[in-house]
Amino acid sequence: MRNASRETALSKRERAAVANAIAFGLGMRRGPVFALMVLSLLLAPLVREKSLLAQQASVETGVLLQKAIEKEDVEGDLKSAMEIYRRVADDNSAQRELRARALLGLGRCDEKLGRQAKQVYEQIVRDYGDQPAAVQARKRLIEITKKEIPPPTRRERRIEWSRLGSMGPADTDGERAVYKSADSLYLGDLGGRNKRLITSTKRFGWIPCRDFSQVMLDLLSTPTRQHTLGVIKIDGTGYRTLIRDDAKNSIFGGDEPFAMTCSWDDRNVLLFDFSVKSAIPGQLWIVSVADGQRRVLVDAKGWRVRKAVFSPDGRFVAYEVWPYDSKSRRASRVFIAPVAGGEPHLAYESAQWEGGNPFLTLMDWTADGRYIALKDVRQGNSALFLMPMKDGTATGAETFVRFGNFDDGYTTSAGALVYEDKAALPPDVTVSLASADQNGHFLDWRSLDLDSNGAGNRWASFSQDGTQIAYTKRDADPIRRDVMVRDLATGQEREIYRSSYGSTVCEFSSRGSKVFCSVENENGESDLIAIAVESGTVEKIATFPGLRILIEASRDEQAFYFSSNAWLLGVYDQPVIRWDRTTQQDTVVEPASQDRRQLSISQGGHWEARLLDGVVSVRPILGDDWKPLASGVNLRVPPVVLPDEKWVSYQTVDSAGRAGLFRVPIAGGVPERMGDLPNNGSEGSLLFSPDGRQILAVSTKQADYGLSILENFVPPLKK
Repeated sequence: MRNASRETALSKRERAAVANAIAFGLGMRRGPVFALMVLSLLLAPLVREKSLLAQQASVETGVLLQKAIEKEDVEGDLKSAMEIYRRVADDNSAQRELRARALLGLGRCDEKLGRQAKQVYEQIVRDYGDQPAAVQARKRLIEITKKEIPPPTRRERRIEWSRLGSMGPADTDGERAVYKSADSLYLGDLGGRNKRLITSTKRFGWIPCRDFSQVMLDLLSTPTRQHTLGVIKIDGTGYRTLIRDDAKNSIFGGDEPFAMTCSWDDRNVLLFDFSVKSAIPGQLWIVSVADGQRRVLVDAKGWRVRKAVFSPDGRFVAYEVWPYDSKSRRASRVFIAPVAGGEPHLAYESAQWEGGNPFLTLMDWTADGRYIALKDVRQGNSALFLMPMKDGTATGAETFVRFGNFDDGYTTSAGALVYEDKAALPPDVTVSLASADQNGHFLDWRSLDLDSNGAGNRWASFSQDGTQIAYTKRDADPIRRDVMVRDLATGQEREIYRSSYGSTVCEFSSRGSKVFCSVENENGESDLIAIAVESGTVEKIATFPGLRILIEASRDEQAFYFSSNAWLLGVYDQPVIRWDRTTQQDTVVEPASQDRRQLSISQGGHWEARLLDGVVSVRPILGDDWKPLASGVNLRVPPVVLPDEKWVSYQTVDSAGRAGLFRVPIAGGVPERMGDLPNNGSEGSLLFSPDGRQILAVSTKQADYGLSILENFVPPLKK
């Protein structure tokens, strides 16, 4: 009240002084300028007094603000502090800086009480944007916004790759993939809908650079070339040789493939050899992609370099070493080596072993360079860990991410981790169907989506009229097999038989009323049975010692062809036997062989076709001489005698790099293309309907490992 009265009195005196000064100046006839001069002299003491009063008020407000801060920070009395902050903030006579600071204090107290302070900070930024408090308010708004948006949820999904060809965790970013099929390398999407040929050659290894702009090629020696390291653009152009194994540049020292990894900027590649017979034991090479210049980055004598990866900034290389002698039980280790030169230093060590091999697996740097991802074992289980890194040095203990069956892995440029999972996987079985046009060309493959449940059975079979197929699937009990019959028009199917034990392989009879099956029994023998399609009645025809797998039944149902080792893509190593139902006698059709020939028996039982060393040949059953029909065949799949017994079909990759189905006359002649293969050119067993108008393609691939992609596994960066 005292200050308010004083301000009122001053206002009255000021008004009186102004009036007197003006009257005096005008009365003296000195003019308005003289009046203003007089006025300034009269008001000067009053202005000084008012300035001192404003300063005094500012000091008093500052003291009040400091009292609020003490209430907040020292006494912890947030309620009292907020009352003071509000008084200062609402005082229109207080300085803007002090009012902004009071609002900032209000926001802090609200947050400490767990209340929403966003509107207070927004008011500071809006009304006091020129004040220092606005800087702090903006920072708090950013943090509040981050809390309002939850961090990305860790996600994981399986990558379906086995239908494409051969690939590993470094070959895909989760959408695209570089993969090998037969002797060709492709770039395509994981769905198999689009693909582009990169190169076709024999005996090669590869790894794509991380941005998929180019591919490193390790071209193993052939009769026409030396072991070579090269690089090619992803569109198949611009191939360049970097190193060739000649007297001047020999670093290969043999014909073992190298392991390779690209730098994140595609400028360099690391070469190392993990095999015990390594040509560069314990050495890690860095090679320039521009000109092939190379140098030894690491020489880890007494150790094998299992894996090496560049840091995202290209300044460091993390590499994992295993001891040459597993009996020494020395721990596996991860070292960091400066790319510019200098001694490597130990970053991580694991003393855990499994079957003579270390548990530790170096995966890769994270895309932001803050961690190295690795697999180790805790509590007896495989787990993923992140080791924090800064300037090439581990800065703390590794951080647990989660348990899982992790094996080798690489991070993508987007920051996800693609890794191998070597858990036991069922075979991937796909069955496709196509019909022939009037020229015998097969078009428009469609998937039948059979529920094979991972049963690797290539012997799906057509009924005589082509309206049904018989096939086997894995039962819920993994030892058992179910024999299924499916109507191709309606898609309906039913079970006609359930085996009690082991391998079961079936063929429709030529009359279509029954299905013949070879069934492994509990005594290690094989039963030949006939199952009535309509009733499911089972007739045992014969029992054979050991394992026999049914290959074909003759049209008169009096001869049955077996092998004891019928592989998914052919029959070899064991003899092919013809069993006569009337005489109960065996006849060797094809003796045991070690040349890995691919064989098939015609539906009529009159011919056998063979693929050996890229040559398709045919001969009559029990004949002596093989008649060659086609050469240069590069897919190792058995050729098939067509039902009319006038043609032999086979699968190969043509000069344009396209996998396809071809046929050649048994009488001899020029091969012709019958159509493309299904599943993005994936080779497999082909089975024709008795009239030759329909074809089943059964592709079975036993995956050695699964591929998964893990996203958002890296902790967010703290601000």
